[in-house]
Amino acid sequence: MSRVALAPLALVLLAPAVARADTIDPPLHVDPSVKDCSVRFAPNLTQDAFHRFAREFGSVSAFKQASAPTPLGQWRFAVGVQGIAFTVEEHSAAWNDTFVHPNDHHPLGAEKTFPELRLRAGVSDDLDFGAYYTLNAEANYGWLGLEAKYRVLDERDGLPVTVAVRGAYTKTLYVADMNMHAVTLDVSAGRTFWKVLTPYLGVGADGVFVRETSSAVSLKDEAILVPHLAAGAEVRWWHVSVGAEVQVGALTAYQVQLAALF
Repeated sequence: MSRVALAPLALVLLAPAVARADTIDPPLHVDPSVKDCSVRFAPNLTQDAFHRFAREFGSVSAFKQASAPTPLGQWRFAVGVQGIAFTVEEHSAAWNDTFVHPNDHHPLGAEKTFPELRLRAGVSDDLDFGAYYTLNAEANYGWLGLEAKYRVLDERDGLPVTVAVRGAYTKTLYVADMNMHAVTLDVSAGRTFWKVLTPYLGVGADGVFVRETSSAVSLKDEAILVPHLAAGAEVRWWHVSVGAEVQVGALTAYQVQLAALF
């Protein structure tokens, strides 16, 4: 058989092997002393992977609005729980070389979910302050966020929508290998129907600032601006608030919240 005839056959035979090579999972970085996958930088972490990790991890952890632009009202409070869910590329260098695992068959997992505690307080009829906190109790990371939201336009004044501006700050906690902060600014607009349901849209950006503090690598600081879009709805009825939001940024994050109103 001629070489010309053998060439297509060789490509057909090699294609499955190439495909399998592309799907081989990278080896996990292992430390049996950890209970769950924890943030710890590997010596082979590159600047590009660090940049991507900072962008995705920083922006997805940034304090989300997850509530309507309508303020609570002076001296009213909301105390509740919310959950966030998002998907990561666990086999990418950005997520594989930044985590250590209990064993070599304990992957990070692509689907991530976290519960969060949240508090909101109305300090005036137009201004709310809020805070949130969460942690992975089996690992070494958590987040603390603070926010302020101010209503600049009110549909009760004959306008079609209520508009609010919001600023937030988020600190990543408990991680020894980095010092990460996120600053958020956004604007949202919503309209209330039947005095209980307020769908809304928002646009804004997260500024992610991170310094590597690991002994395993030497990487430059990262300062990253990540735009985001949000859509959600909140129902306030009697002493209960229920809401849901999707935010599209570096990653797509979904949040639901349930709170008691006082």
